[in-house]
Amino acid sequence: MNYEELEQLFYAGELDLCIREGEEYLLDHPQDTDVLFLMAIAHHDRAFEEGHEEAYAAIQQHVIPYLKRVLSYEPNNARVLYNILNYPLSNQFTLNQIGKDKKHLTESNKEEYLEYAERLKENPLNRVYGHDFQIKIYEVFQDEEFLLKSLEEAIEFFDVEFKDNRDLRDRNISICWIKKLYLLDRTGFISKEAQIELIDKGIYTFVSPHDNEYLDLAEIAFEGNSLDVSLKVLLKLLKGDNHSQEVVDAYVKWHNRFKEQIDLGYQNPNVFYFQLIIERNYSEALGIPEDFYYHHSLEIKNKFPNNYAAYHFAGTYLYEMGEFDEAYPILRTGVSIQADVTTWRRMVESQFLSNGLVEQELPQFSSLPRDIYNEGVNLDDFLKNMADDAIKEALRILDSKLYQQSYDAFRKYFEEFKYESDFYGDEHCWAMCCNNLSIVYTALGNYELAVEMAREGLNHSEFSELQHSLVDSLLKNKDYEGAQLALENYFSLYDEQTVSFYKHLQHRADWVSVNHKLGNSEDIVQEAQSLLFEIYEHYQDNPDISDYDFRDFEAAKNTVEEVLYHEHEGKPASQRRDYYQGISETYPDEANPQYNLMQVFNELEDFEQVNRAARLYLENKQSFLLNDFDKAKTVYMIVKSHYQIGQYREGAAFFSDYDTFCSEALEPTEYVLWLSYGIKLYDKLNDLAHVNSLVEKFENIYQNEDWSYDSLSEEVLLAKAHANYHQGYLKEAHKILDYVLSYQDHDSIAEHFKQTWKKPGLFSKLGF
Repeated sequence: MNYEELEQLFYAGELDLCIREGEEYLLDHPQDTDVLFLMAIAHHDRAFEEGHEEAYAAIQQHVIPYLKRVLSYEPNNARVLYNILNYPLSNQFTLNQIGKDKKHLTESNKEEYLEYAERLKENPLNRVYGHDFQIKIYEVFQDEEFLLKSLEEAIEFFDVEFKDNRDLRDRNISICWIKKLYLLDRTGFISKEAQIELIDKGIYTFVSPHDNEYLDLAEIAFEGNSLDVSLKVLLKLLKGDNHSQEVVDAYVKWHNRFKEQIDLGYQNPNVFYFQLIIERNYSEALGIPEDFYYHHSLEIKNKFPNNYAAYHFAGTYLYEMGEFDEAYPILRTGVSIQADVTTWRRMVESQFLSNGLVEQELPQFSSLPRDIYNEGVNLDDFLKNMADDAIKEALRILDSKLYQQSYDAFRKYFEEFKYESDFYGDEHCWAMCCNNLSIVYTALGNYELAVEMAREGLNHSEFSELQHSLVDSLLKNKDYEGAQLALENYFSLYDEQTVSFYKHLQHRADWVSVNHKLGNSEDIVQEAQSLLFEIYEHYQDNPDISDYDFRDFEAAKNTVEEVLYHEHEGKPASQRRDYYQGISETYPDEANPQYNLMQVFNELEDFEQVNRAARLYLENKQSFLLNDFDKAKTVYMIVKSHYQIGQYREGAAFFSDYDTFCSEALEPTEYVLWLSYGIKLYDKLNDLAHVNSLVEKFENIYQNEDWSYDSLSEEVLLAKAHANYHQGYLKEAHKILDYVLSYQDHDSIAEHFKQTWKKPGLFSKLGF
């Protein structure tokens, strides 16, 4: 049995067989370092399944001996050096945590393990691990002086090693820096004043996911009577997660401490921000009313009229209570004192909700890049609730500026090391900012910028949403070659198991569309139809798709339906009718076949079927996905078909129900066609009042648009003349006819009316 076969046994979980066969193999191949290493980890993994003490025994009896054998042949094998340090150190730490006094590292082998760490430090690719293990060894032996030296050496190394990578620099240095502070506080190697000075300077670049470390630093500073440094640490902690009960309890304790100091005259302006935010978020823990922070902020504002926190929290309270008229000027003053992005975003929303005005500009914020990004998300959520497209676009433009400033701030953060270090504002956060900016640019029609931002985001973090945004922006930019490459990359990384099923389905549809645009498919109709029927059948089996997923589902369906529409649109109407009727019979609940049938039957002038297909379309289409234009076009077809088949009352009733909607949804060129059928329907019903009203509206549009008299105008005037004649207003009817006849290319029916309308009612039932 060779190494590859042994490795297959290992990954299959056949550890006993792997060990047995491997040890037999080593009898004949004692210097096969790959198998020696495999035996070490196989022994560890088998024992680890039984518990930490069993792992201890295996490490002693098998793992370390096998790894030492490898090192006897390959002294600088980095993989082996890492594991000969990692296994015993990790196991010893765990055993100590559970109260088991068993040690791998002792005074007798201390130098040996330090030598392993030194070898790792000499390896350019493993120096970080070498420093880490050296520190852990000194921690095991509580060798304080050498530990301090190794921590300082590691900090210097990380500062150089990661000079171009802020995340790695800050995180690695912070791990050593906090250990150094704990050591100095524990040993007293330096004075308390010197410790506080270290905290004051180092907190700016310190990052940690462990809230208790910030609390410890604040306590060290407090013990040295440095409230300002404690406050600085706590304000940074506020930027973190802050959900544990330990942190809440600490905030209450610090709130009370600061209150005592404020009463004694402590006046750091930032202390009021801390007090107010704790009062706002933890009123129950403090035992105060929920609105206490509002009244407190008013007191501070009166006493310190230039204190930013007072305006921020007073305005925030009014904003959250819906008192936007009062909130706006207070928040605006807060922004003028300190350009904080959260204050500004609440000010923008308050201004709009108060007087309907949308802020046009934004200041250069002093906030962290992550905070600017988060407020972009909040503003994005706010604008999505806007019904007015003009308002939504104005807010979206403002949102794009906000995301752009966040992007620029992230660039300065990572490339120029600007801003205070932020554990949660990592490169993934920067990539999310790029993603949202790409989405906003796409919504604004700036597709090239959208593509650029999506690609920029992928330089910082790989996640599926960025791939979605990239594909979407490329397709909207009609860069089908680029979209093809983006989709190939997407499919190499994701499938329907690793991302949203419906988002993945949408990209499968995008792939069909790209193949159609580029002519890549040998049979695009078959390719598209196969996927479309798969989509239709999925809905039959899964009718309860959530509204959120249904949007992606519908987008996938529409994309494929559009491909098939373009492939069939040049065929005779009768062939298209038969094609879509066949689909509608197989999938009667689908909307798109009915939409196409409505139009085909209109070409064939089969207006009864137009009416039926149009109504089925409205019935089958999910209302929240029905856009105004498609709805208006469909109700127009229904009104037109009612007129054409002589169902005048039904048509007029439908017209009355939807006229207001169509006036808002349709462009003037389309709305006048809608009006013309309303006029003709009411003429047929002898309703002169409605005819006159609609004709006036029709003529006002022509006048406002500065359109010339045309055949549609003539048709409308003839209907008005006919309605007047039928009601006995012969003089008015002939006046209208004379106007129509003044045009040389008039309809012959006008002459017929002129000659025959001698007295009311003679041809009142004549159609035209």
